[in-house]
Amino acid sequence: MAFDWRSIFEYETFKVVKVQDARLGVLYRLFQLTIAVYIIAEIFLKELYFQTEPPVPGAVRITLQAPDNLITPSYCNGPIPCTFWGANEILYPSDGAGVAFFTTRTSVTNYPNQPGCNTLRVSSPADPCFFKPTNNNVTILPKSYIADIEDFTLMVEHSVRGKATSIAIRNGLMDGELVSFNGTTIRKLTNATRTAINPRADGDIFSIQEILTAAGANLDSPSTAPGANKATGETYRSSGIVIVIIIEYKNVPFKKDEISYRYLPQVIDGNEYKVVENIYNTTDGSSTLIDRHGIRLVFQQHGTIGEFQFIALLTGLVASVALFKVAEVLVELIMLNLLPERNQYEEIKYYEIKHDD
Repeated sequence: MAFDWRSIFEYETFKVVKVQDARLGVLYRLFQLTIAVYIIAEIFLKELYFQTEPPVPGAVRITLQAPDNLITPSYCNGPIPCTFWGANEILYPSDGAGVAFFTTRTSVTNYPNQPGCNTLRVSSPADPCFFKPTNNNVTILPKSYIADIEDFTLMVEHSVRGKATSIAIRNGLMDGELVSFNGTTIRKLTNATRTAINPRADGDIFSIQEILTAAGANLDSPSTAPGANKATGETYRSSGIVIVIIIEYKNVPFKKDEISYRYLPQVIDGNEYKVVENIYNTTDGSSTLIDRHGIRLVFQQHGTIGEFQFIALLTGLVASVALFKVAEVLVELIMLNLLPERNQYEEIKYYEIKHDD
């Protein structure tokens, strides 16, 4: 068959054919309705009407408070005794940015100063005044657990802001929830629940036991940390434990400019935590070492926040409306390939015009 060079310059144009066939008409409207429902659901469920962005982390402040009545727990009757400390002694350091450490086991030892030495003014490691723990020490507090640590309460205050948006908000103006490691909501957090615990509360108040339960942790369970003494069955109360708490932010569906958050705590398996606090005594030049093991909380702020913008909604609509073309393609495939009248429809749809010079 000879090649017709004129086919190179063919031009295709659309021809509108109205097919009065109820079978095709019903299918076409059904496809359109399905696509319309999908578009509406996609826009509202995925909040395509928001200009969204990751939140810029603000300050996360954690404070600790002792319960009104301290008790003597059963673990105090074991080989390691207990000591009763206040919130200021347990929380170390007193103010951390996004982190907190609560002492669960401690010991305190004093190391006298060598005559004529100042351990803060040492010229080199070889200097005989360089501080090194020795047997010449005084035990101020033997290895002891902190009594009733689970009943202490912590207050968490946090805030976020947007970069591309004008959002700037603190948790006292948002609703939230504490979610356990398995996805179960443990407690809802609203202004009503906050003021019910403390009318002057600026943040969310939890007991340490609540945080441990939400993270799936038990201080009296055997520690999985590599450095833990497996032979004696050392527990997390003794070795320490690390819990990461993600604060996840998102917009409240169908509510303009309202943001909610969730606390998502999780134990870091195999981690222990220890801090040695060195206090230099200016009166006699001695050094007091406070060996602390305990609960390390690390807060991370994540999520997506946004505010309503008409351009964002319009962009979502324009991108979604193109799906209506799918309805036409599906109906035409059925019309030209499945119906008994397909040959007739094909003949009407495709019409070739030849122009002879």
